[in-house]
Amino acid sequence: MKKKWGQSFCAAMALTLLLCGCTGSPNGKSDDGNDSSENSTPAQTETVKTEDANTDESGESDTSEKEATEKESDGDGGNADNENEETVLSDEEALEYELYNLYIDINNEMVGWLDEVISSYFEAVVYQQEFELYEEDTDYYWCLSNASSFYDNMESAKALVEGKSGKDALDKAYIKLYPVMKELAQTLDQVAEYTDLKSYVDDDFAKGKEYHATIWEKYELYVALAETFIDELTTVANARSLEELEMLKEQGYEATYALIKMITTAQEIQAAIYEQGIDDSQVLELDIESLQPLYDQYVEEVQIILDFMKDENIMYEEGFPVKSASYSLLESDIQDSKVALTDLFERVRNQEALDEFELNSGIAADGTIAQFNESLSNMIDNYNNTLNY
Repeated sequence: MKKKWGQSFCAAMALTLLLCGCTGSPNGKSDDGNDSSENSTPAQTETVKTEDANTDESGESDTSEKEATEKESDGDGGNADNENEETVLSDEEALEYELYNLYIDINNEMVGWLDEVISSYFEAVVYQQEFELYEEDTDYYWCLSNASSFYDNMESAKALVEGKSGKDALDKAYIKLYPVMKELAQTLDQVAEYTDLKSYVDDDFAKGKEYHATIWEKYELYVALAETFIDELTTVANARSLEELEMLKEQGYEATYALIKMITTAQEIQAAIYEQGIDDSQVLELDIESLQPLYDQYVEEVQIILDFMKDENIMYEEGFPVKSASYSLLESDIQDSKVALTDLFERVRNQEALDEFELNSGIAADGTIAQFNESLSNMIDNYNNTLNY
């Protein structure tokens, strides 16, 4: 059985970035509570995140985030096979790999849960400098909180980057982002505790106003710094992805190559939609003709990987846990993503507009950009989960 090759992708989720200052809000409401989606950018979709890999003289691969392990079991890839030798990394290479993977984890948290936390705050509080609630009923004043692992990853990355003798553009972007992001996250957590305890009743929102002043200041800074960090990480990740794809082909990981190539194409489609500045509120304006070549490529690549997945022996030989739930879900997610993209193209081609309920229900309707993004996110999550076995 071949050594497991692991290339990790981040979840395809949205980091809301405003076009300019106070003109939009993370939940799509303007200062008067009306929809203002035209004032905020569509979801960030730079989601190609990869793991580093080393190749030893025997041609076997060694990965970083989930360090490559040979898997030998009765079909689920559970036990290590010791036939292959470990690639020995220098201290500097090991540090770079560890830091890079921390950047991936931090990115995933930023475009995932931290974005949810920020959005939850601005669902209750008007997006403006002065503290004001949308609803008179204070029960709607609340906020999600961040996971402790997010802070652990931030601190670990800070310690590693400070220990580097030379710092590249990605490192410098993180150094600038770190203090702003940390203070923003901590303040949001304070709001979560403050609202959970209904302490605003005791102090007549005094602390709430203080927290809002900090959030308002730090969020504006965070938006710009986060965009720079994600752009730098995407540049590095894309370069590594291309290198690793070529290595996969050379080393005979045909199914793994096909799967990663398909995910990469899906993310290219996501990015192309984002670059058009279209979201579901203007979905009928999507230029599907310019996307057609990528669509055709994606359909072809989906079929190729589904054909590979019909043969569990092939997938098992390349290290996939073919008896696991994540593997089964991954196959369904691949199919769902293709259907979601086809439905999206059909909606635009037939000029079938979304009604208000479909736009505001919080559940992605068939034939929407949101549904395609959701299906891709699920696919990436379950692909990443297969690397844990």
